[in-house]
Amino acid sequence: MNRIKLFLYILFLFNFSDSFALNEKWVGEWIATDEWQSEYIITLKKSGIAISNYANGEKGKWTIVDSNIEIFWDSGKSDFLFNGVMGMQRLHKSKDKSYTSGIKKVK
Repeated sequence: MNRIKLFLYILFLFNFSDSFALNEKWVGEWIATDEWQSEYIITLKKSGIAISNYANGEKGKWTIVDSNIEIFWDSGKSDFLFNGVMGMQRLHKSKDKSYTSGIKKVK
């Protein structure tokens, strides 16, 4: 019975430390571009809050999905941040359109 508890404890620690490292990879400020290559900032906070200074500003929540980031903005739009063939990329979706652009971490 003690071996099972030890195994579960080690498994828990491994999963916790792995998800913590993933979280730290994404937390911070990112320079994103829109479909016209205008730059703006997306900030991902440890609390799971996402803030953007695009247009009048956006606020939303982010989560880790398969080691990538999915942001659901309060406006109904969404962004998916991932490491693609061309480096870090952002897939933006709204009800009218979608596009892919680059993104890079500032701090």
